[in-house]
Order: sequence, then structure tokens, then C-alpha cells
Amino acid sequence: GSRAPRSLGGPRGVPVTCQCEPARDLAAKKSSPSQMEGQMEAAEARELAWAGCIPAVFSLAQDEVTTLEPPPCYHANLPRQSWLPLVTGEVVEHFLPFAPPMARASSMWMQCRGEPLRWQVPVGVLFDLLTSGDDQPGNGDMLPWQLTVRFQARPTDQLRGSVDDAKALVRSALKESAFLRCGSAQPVMDLSPLDDARIFEALCSASPIEAGSPAPAPSSGGSPPPLPPPSCLPPASPVSSQAAAGQAASQQTPAGKQGQPSASDAPASSPYEVYCQARTPLEASLLRSLGSRGERAVPTRAFVAQREWRQLPVAPLLPSGDPTTLADALALLLPRAFAAASDAEGSGGEGQRPTAIVQGVVVELNTPVSWLYEACSHPDGFLYVVCLMPQSQRTRG
Repeated sequence: GSRAPRSLGGPRGVPVTCQCEPARDLAAKKSSPSQMEGQMEAAEARELAWAGCIPAVFSLAQDEVTTLEPPPCYHANLPRQSWLPLVTGEVVEHFLPFAPPMARASSMWMQCRGEPLRWQVPVGVLFDLLTSGDDQPGNGDMLPWQLTVRFQARPTDQLRGSVDDAKALVRSALKESAFLRCGSAQPVMDLSPLDDARIFEALCSASPIEAGSPAPAPSSGGSPPPLPPPSCLPPASPVSSQAAAGQAASQQTPAGKQGQPSASDAPASSPYEVYCQARTPLEASLLRSLGSRGERAVPTRAFVAQREWRQLPVAPLLPSGDPTTLADALALLLPRAFAAASDAEGSGGEGQRPTAIVQGVVVELNTPVSWLYEACSHPDGFLYVVCLMPQSQRTRG
């Protein structure tokens, strides 16, 4: 029979909401080379995940418009792998002239259907959390993603997020994930300035982001304006100067660092290639730190809401020696939800386990968590899993 498209990220601008074929194909495994033949490799899946982006329409809150005519909406494709402060610089510049007099770029925050967005959560994870229904991931009905921009009345528990704040967050998470994997954050601390700059060049790049020119405001009927075709969305490189500065800094390597691995100087044609160039020396350093030992843990974060998430070290192998599956990991991270499902199954009922979404795709719970990490982890070194709780479990927490 025909096979579904093997895509984690989907067509440009359209996040996938169907079952994940590569995860489903690998779920029944015991991962031997012969059984891997014909299946999607983790590197292929990782590249597809990097291509995933979310079309969004930004509009300034009506009660903050200070001009006679409201500003036109702003359209952009947001990469799932990045964080809002890194990819919304042009959004700030577009709306700031129409905002209240004392508004500043650093005071901007956003809402989705009235709920403030936490910029500390990756873009794709935010979308999956806020647009998914009962046991179903976000779908085309929510596209383009409608976001409201505000400069005033920031919630007291909402931290301001600048580009520098986002970079510091990613660097800190990278150190944390490296420590979980190999017991040391030194591989991240040894990154050259050029490789560090390249990581953020990839996260801030206009491809797969295609920051667009302003589009007409929504009609009075409330329906959003159509997205302009990709050819109308000019590219932008907000960190090209930072990358250049990082390259200049890396050329002034202090004595004793000459042997430190650095990214290849070969030109990269896509954000994913830029990112791979930066990650190559980091992964090599991690492997040296591991030596003959295997990875200590798989850095994993499970989200049930923007402010409800858990993080615990997940061993790549069970005590029996079998690979740890996503179900095993989530049973550790969300024990009450899985215990309730097991109790229902044991009493003859139909147990309802959480639905797991990774990179916008529903993933089978018997998928090996190590394969998921290699294929779908974020640039901060963590695997993010959005868990849609069964209706019967939502009151339990």
C-alpha cells in the first residue's frame, strides 16, 4: 500500500499533525542494524524537524494603538526550533511606532487567545501546547497562528525577554543538558566564539524563517488576511554581524587553545547546515568526555502546560538492558497520569494514557527515547515532549 510522507516538520510553513511514520516504524524495534534498514535515520529526521515552521500573524492590541489607523498585521514564518525573542525583532520594529509613547522594545510581550506566551519555551512547543485539542495536536484550523502584541500591562509573573536573555537561556540549558549526558558542562564551555555565534545565527536566521512585509489588516469580519506567497517574503539575517564578530574573535585564539576543535570554514547554505557546523565540535567534545562509557541520561522535558512541566534524568537503557521507550520516560516524568491509566487497565477499563507530541507530531509511546533525542532534540540539548492529558486526568494534575 501507499506510505504516508515521512516528514517530521512538514512542508515549509505547515507543521505536521499526523502520525509520525519514522517513529511508528522504529517503535517495534530492538534496534539492530538489520532492522534499521529502510527506515528513516535520525539524521534525516533531524533535518526534517529543522525545516518545520509555523506561519503566524501578529497584530497590535487594539487598546494600545495610538494612531488614527491601526497598523497592518505582520506575517512571519516562525521556526519551531527557536525562541520568540530571537525571531521577533522585526515584529517589534513594525509595531513600536504605533504603540503608546513610553513603549520600548524590551517591554513587548505576546498573547495567544488571551493567554500570555512564555518566551522561555521554544516556539514549536508553545504552539503545540496552546493549539492542541483533546488528544489531538494543533491542526490547520489554527493556522496562521494569531498572536497579539502588547507593550503595556505586562503580567507581574511574566519576565521580560530580550535577545540577550534568550541567548543566555539557551547557553545555560546547553550546559545543563551536557552535564546530564556526560557529567560535565566543559564541552559547552569549550565552544569557540565562532561556533557559539553560528548556533545563534541558525536560530535567528530568516530561513526557515521568512520574515514578511506587512500585510493588510484583518477585515471587519475577523477572518485573517491570507499569507503572502513565500516569494514576497524577503530574507533577513539579524545576527550576521554577530556571527562576523564571533569569527573575528575566534581568530584571536589565546595560546593553549590552538588544538581546540572548531567548525569547518566551508560555507553553509541553510540554517541547518550552519547549526551542524557549530554542533560538530561540541558533539566531538561530548564523545571525548564520555570515553568508553555510554551516555548517563537523555535530557528530557515533558510539558502539560506552559507552566506545568517536569525534568528528570532519563536513563537511555532500562535495568534489563532494553532501550528506554517514551512510555518509560513519561511514566517517570508524569507518574500519576500513567498510574491512573494502569489502574484503569487493571480494573478491566480502557486506560487512557497521555498523547505525546514531539516536534508537532504524535509519537507512539513505544518509540526509543534515545532515537527521539538524536532526531528531535532542540538546539539547547533537550528533548521536549508535549503531553496531552486525557480528559479524566486533567483534574488530577
